[in-house]
Amino acid sequence: MSNVNRHRVIDTLAITTGSMFFPGYFREKVESVSLEAHLEGVQLQMPPIAGENTYELTAQTLVGELHPALRLVQWKGAAYPTLIYHHGAMEIPFDYGFRNIFPLAKMDIDANLFLVRAPYHNRRKDFLGGMVATENWLGMKAVSLRVIEETIRQVRSMSDRPILVGGTSLGGFIANLHHIHFNSADVYTPLLAGLAMHDAFLYSVYSKAVDASAKAQPETMKRLFDFQPSFDACGHSHDNVFPLLSRHDAIIRFEVQKASYSGLEVAVIDKGHTTGALSYDALRNHMLKHLA
Repeated sequence: MSNVNRHRVIDTLAITTGSMFFPGYFREKVESVSLEAHLEGVQLQMPPIAGENTYELTAQTLVGELHPALRLVQWKGAAYPTLIYHHGAMEIPFDYGFRNIFPLAKMDIDANLFLVRAPYHNRRKDFLGGMVATENWLGMKAVSLRVIEETIRQVRSMSDRPILVGGTSLGGFIANLHHIHFNSADVYTPLLAGLAMHDAFLYSVYSKAVDASAKAQPETMKRLFDFQPSFDACGHSHDNVFPLLSRHDAIIRFEVQKASYSGLEVAVIDKGHTTGALSYDALRNHMLKHLA
């Protein structure tokens, strides 16, 4: 089997197997207000960051009370740069990828390290219950964006060193959206993600996990999850955004997502989505290269 087929088959098997065990995304409600409206509706309670710890948070949102978290994994000091990482969708435990990308027991990372946990990612049951409506997915992303922004605000009060926001898959989309709506970090490294999230839901193998009622409303899905127009119109330069895509990705389709960056240079690895997410050295090196 060729490498191309192997990577895509692994993606297809992962989604097909997973979709057998839970009902489809957005099965109860497809319509929603925009991400911008959800973002405006977030009221976040976040205490001062005071040492390496996990901070359980509460956010009031348009879809009710949500519970994200922020973990300060490593604080080297104000003289060091800061990296804020966001996990992928349905990554439970939420620190699984992070611990493999940054194996601190084996290597020294000269940066302050934060990890954001999105709402619905404390338990698998929470995620499956939350993903019944597009408004919950958008509310989840809006809360993560606010957590990242508040983290940056607090870090800026302690340090003038560079700040990077990165993440894999869902976390990569979150990095792009933070760039669009805030652009308060110095560097963004979206990994295995683009701006066309609707394409993953409607046309990639990931569509197997999406309820037929949502796929029957492609215009609504595109309006809610196509972020390229906002990227193109946000009014600031994209020269601090350094995406990485997998060439054989069957979920975040390479040609579609590469085009969504509107000509921005994209780093490429010869992997799929699943195998790319497991390419811990490549993901770490990409982030640390641009943080440096």
